[in-house]
Amino acid sequence: MNGLYIEYSWWWLFFGALACALITYFFYTQKQIWNLTVNRILIVLRFSALVLILFLLLDPMFKSIQRYYEKPIMSFIIDDSESMIATVSKDKLQSLVNSIVDVAKKLESDGYDTKFYNLSGDKIEEEDLASLNFDGKVTNLSKSIQKLEEINEHENLAGITLVTDGIFNQGFSPLYVPSVVPVYTVGIGDTIPQIDLQVKDVYANRIAYMGNKFPIIAEVVNEGFLGKVVEVSLTSNGKILDRKRFKISNEKGFEQIEFLVEAKKKGYQKFIVSVKSLDGEFSKENNSKSVYIEVIEGKEKILLIANAPHPDIKAIREGVEKNKNYELHVYIPGLKLNNGLGYDKKAKYDLVILHEFPNIKNKAGLLIKKFVNEQVPFWYIIGDVTDINAFNKMNNLLTIEGYRGQKDKVTVAFNDTFKAFTFPKEKKDLITKMAPVEVPFGEYKLKSGNILMYHQIGSVKTSKPLLVLGETGDVKSAVLTGTGLWKWRLQEGLLDSDEGAIDELISKVIQYLSTKTDKRRFRVNTTQPEYSDIEDIVIETEVYNDIYESIYGQTIDLVIQNDKGEKMSYTYLNSAPYFKYHLSDLTEGVYKYTASTNINGKKEYSTGNFTVKTMELEALNPTANFELLRSIADKTGGAFYESNTINEISDLVLSNKSAQRIHAEEMYKEVGSSYWILTLLCLLLFSEWVIRKVFGGF
Repeated sequence: MNGLYIEYSWWWLFFGALACALITYFFYTQKQIWNLTVNRILIVLRFSALVLILFLLLDPMFKSIQRYYEKPIMSFIIDDSESMIATVSKDKLQSLVNSIVDVAKKLESDGYDTKFYNLSGDKIEEEDLASLNFDGKVTNLSKSIQKLEEINEHENLAGITLVTDGIFNQGFSPLYVPSVVPVYTVGIGDTIPQIDLQVKDVYANRIAYMGNKFPIIAEVVNEGFLGKVVEVSLTSNGKILDRKRFKISNEKGFEQIEFLVEAKKKGYQKFIVSVKSLDGEFSKENNSKSVYIEVIEGKEKILLIANAPHPDIKAIREGVEKNKNYELHVYIPGLKLNNGLGYDKKAKYDLVILHEFPNIKNKAGLLIKKFVNEQVPFWYIIGDVTDINAFNKMNNLLTIEGYRGQKDKVTVAFNDTFKAFTFPKEKKDLITKMAPVEVPFGEYKLKSGNILMYHQIGSVKTSKPLLVLGETGDVKSAVLTGTGLWKWRLQEGLLDSDEGAIDELISKVIQYLSTKTDKRRFRVNTTQPEYSDIEDIVIETEVYNDIYESIYGQTIDLVIQNDKGEKMSYTYLNSAPYFKYHLSDLTEGVYKYTASTNINGKKEYSTGNFTVKTMELEALNPTANFELLRSIADKTGGAFYESNTINEISDLVLSNKSAQRIHAEEMYKEVGSSYWILTLLCLLLFSEWVIRKVFGGF
């Protein structure tokens, strides 16, 4: 409601005006300088000025209410993915889009605002609808609906019209999107399954080892070729590696075809699985699919040297074999192993585990000395026959002094400040409950390294290390001061625990020890080894000075070369911590990159590679899903239309027309800020002064 308001009670103005009247009356009735008329005029002027000043001191404001009306909005989502033109010609599809525009214009003429968006949530101007490319690589209908509602969250959204074939290949079903407005769906495409053959998926491990054979499994989908013989081939570098044939036994279904391939060449290898086309196929574009596999030299080899057969050996083997990148060999002096995993003189070992070594009998002394000279990382596991004096001299992490053959039984207390690697809390809690292990009794002195586990005797956590890890120079090592891993693993099994805590502990220690320390001052890596052609390639950059402090503002020159030998050059700055450089629009293939920068006048280089695969989701399923669209419309209170009834949308929407949203806004304006009120006050005071000046009184 419009009007005049003050911050205080109107009674203040009443009593104030009364006081002003009394003050003015007594002021002018005490003087008889002017005649009665002039005196009365002066009284009126002085009283009016005082009341006006009092009124302004009460902070009066003019209040007004402004109203404006917001039209209801109908937003249209146009599915611009490749599957839209799989069964409908582009010309016909454009004609359907034009019909949607006509619907929008009819709604506008009846008081609606209309907006158009693509699947990504980008707004499309009406004049750009005629040039839609329908080249989207994925369809995520649920995300599109959610994003549109977020965009129009503070607007008068009356409904959404979804123009699509109902095929989605990313995200969850749009049926489960909790839409707050009706969704009107328009079905485009053919709901009758097309007669077709396709390679839907190819499965293979990302890494294979040189000389090993590895499987590539293809999933071939059939629709309508019952009784036909299908030929599937595997090719690489233009050469057919294998062919397989099978007879289709169902009208609709899939077959898994497995190829066994030998890894002969190091590096990234591209393998293509193709199905030979048959007469009457709907599309031949989905008859092949590629997979990239990195062939590396071989698994990292670990040698466990044990004094004698011991149940710890099996526990360690179980932990190592959880990681397919490692291969464990066992050497027990005087005992020959016939399983092919004994000591291999020709092998280059990445880690040596010394179980109860060095010992008094000096078994395997020459072999151990050889590995020391080669600076191979060691994991010492101290046991009953370990020569503690020799151990003290040999390792760089820990000494045990005053040992006289006595033992302590200890449980585990974890060091919460250990940062060399992470270990889950729930698994720590499980290990602390394990049975005690025997450790040498003596004075433990830490020379270097970081303690992961301490001795705990009863409820008392000591400062003595049970497991310590560290690095001297470029050589890593670890010390476990007692045997008994097998007990922990057995107890974990008896507890029926699925945690795998002991296996993970062993695996983490081995990963730490076998990972070479990266001493490079310039490192450039991609965030993942494989990308799809619709993803950005994300490159991380690290630059260090001579004392390995991070430095920023370096100019990075990046050259990327594809498998055709074509090169692309880029330049960027590593401007801040965790800076990531993004590349886009790279086509399928294997890419090598070389990055360079100047650090203190010296050129530093970093190299690597990655692969890009074509996203082929849209070609996998051309069959429109109108049933889904009907369900979405029914659930949200909208309606479903086929392409030939598009024009009926506006009639239904208008029959349920949403009201305009009325917005009211209260506006306040201070009376004292108005120039006319200040002018009036000045005029009153000035008039009084002039009259008194003219008729005397100053």
